[in-house]
Amino acid sequence: MKGLKILKKIFKYFLIVVFSLISIIYIGLNIYVKSKEIKVDSNKLLNATTVYLSNEQIKIASYILNKDKNPKFHNYFFLINDAFSFRNHVALLTATNYIAENSDTLKYESIELQIIDLATKRYVMKNIDYRICYNYLFSKFYFGKELYGLQNASNFYYSKDYKNLTQKEFISLCLLLNNPVFYDFTDENNKKRCAEKINEIYSNIVE
Repeated sequence: MKGLKILKKIFKYFLIVVFSLISIIYIGLNIYVKSKEIKVDSNKLLNATTVYLSNEQIKIASYILNKDKNPKFHNYFFLINDAFSFRNHVALLTATNYIAENSDTLKYESIELQIIDLATKRYVMKNIDYRICYNYLFSKFYFGKELYGLQNASNFYYSKDYKNLTQKEFISLCLLLNNPVFYDFTDENNKKRCAEKINEIYSNIVE
């Protein structure tokens, strides 16, 4: 019995030591990642914005880009969630675009740049309104056929202002962001597949 009690005590202290070490590593990792963040200037995002999505358009964009109908950013406690979760993909896209435009990315090693992207993503999630991010990105996104920005894409594909797009038309343009060749709905070979995908997303959005 004495030996069993001693073993239990040893195991208990072992768990305490392991938990303490994990906590120290986690705190240290968070401090390191935070030290790498680039503070995104929301005014620069606003100055680069040329389109202003409706709430419905943002909801659709979130579903396609974030795999989540709720466009608001989800702040996770654990760093690993931010590193691997797709739910805040728009925050990451905002961070990478901003860094590419405002920093000399060539001076960083690949792994360091990934850490900077992650750190800046976390900054965006906590400090920048999600609507600013969506508007900024849709002002710059590539929509295939050498078209950048939602307004240019809307003019080219549908000959109308982006504000007047139907939900299905907007979905079709959002799909181009995933793959502008595979989802090129103007290509006869893609029309059936694109129509099916558009209808699938539409039914999930409006349900």
